[in-house]
Amino acid sequence: MDDRKIKNVVIVNDFNYVQGGASKVAIDTAKILKEQGIKVFFFSAVNKENEKINGVKYISTNQQEALKEKNKIKGAINGIYNLKAKKELKKLLKTLDRDNTIIHVHGWTKALSSSVFDIAFKMRFKVVLTLHDYFTACPNGGYFNYKKNEICKFKPLSWKCIKCNCDSRNYGFKLYRLIRQFVQNKIVKLNDKLENVITISEFSEKILKTTLGKNTRVTRIYNPIDIEKNLEKVDPSKNEYYLYVGRVSKEKGVDLFCQAISELDYKGIVVGDGDERQKLETEFPNIEFTGWKNKDEVKQYMKGAKALIFPSKWYEGAPLTPLEAMQYGVPCICSNVSAAVDYSIDNILIFELNKDELKKKIVCYEKNIDKYSKESFEFVKSRINIDYGNEITNYFKKII
Repeated sequence: MDDRKIKNVVIVNDFNYVQGGASKVAIDTAKILKEQGIKVFFFSAVNKENEKINGVKYISTNQQEALKEKNKIKGAINGIYNLKAKKELKKLLKTLDRDNTIIHVHGWTKALSSSVFDIAFKMRFKVVLTLHDYFTACPNGGYFNYKKNEICKFKPLSWKCIKCNCDSRNYGFKLYRLIRQFVQNKIVKLNDKLENVITISEFSEKILKTTLGKNTRVTRIYNPIDIEKNLEKVDPSKNEYYLYVGRVSKEKGVDLFCQAISELDYKGIVVGDGDERQKLETEFPNIEFTGWKNKDEVKQYMKGAKALIFPSKWYEGAPLTPLEAMQYGVPCICSNVSAAVDYSIDNILIFELNKDELKKKIVCYEKNIDKYSKESFEFVKSRINIDYGNEITNYFKKII
């Protein structure tokens, strides 16, 4: 062992603001590392000036998401292999010592592209990738057929995968994703060259581990959880409604929530928005759709719920919404195909992916709400002890 220390960490993410779960973790990681005295650089494509952390150095290519570029050809080229991102990252890395620098990648598929890995590998920097999704393997990042609204079992980039029109838009977009994946995995050789990856759930690790290179070291570090310091348990047996929180889109299974709750004649509330909202709102007038709410408002909805229902039809990575509800003793009833099963305290709270099974689980849950509430509350208390800051810095020290 030598005495090299981490002096610099370059956080790489498509966005330098909270755009989704991966971006939030990237930003939280930057804050934590800066507080521990490490020099942090935040490298992104899509830039927002008003959401920056004091003491973190920001470098941005100042580009749009690839698929939101006005010039569609330019956008597609950037999405497949972003030369500007490669050039700008190279310029930054030339100022840093690879012996005491780690590049920590969170998101790259929406704007930066695999060109950022390419230049980092060529300059022989230590690269760590947190696997927030399934883009290292699957062209659409989710092993999900958006046309059939179901999990896809095809081997990524196989002939069956190539022929399958699984994209949420049309086959033209599938072709774009296939080319992007081919460049990433066959030319840049991302999976073969990655030496260090972080997985965020047992569920996603099982799926992705077999797709990585032979020499890739896999370490599981759970994402930081936004949990209140002084937890106060509510009594969900006294509450009146079942709750869904999140994007209202096909793969999220909100239709199953609405069907089950309506047929059981229970009160249901959907907090969130998306392209399926109008259709579901019309079909299920008994369900209350609130649209997106701020963080404090969501907490109040969670505290007032009998249970959170997480009916996702796709794998997910490590959804935090179930834990956010469970911190109040509000249990989560989840589908058996998503990573939320890692948080399940009892098989009674896991349902096979159809509305009749969900109805059965809700009926069973109603018979023993107090038990599941206490167990949910205790489960989250045990997870609070996980110190993401120490885990991530100790991990970096081991691999530098």
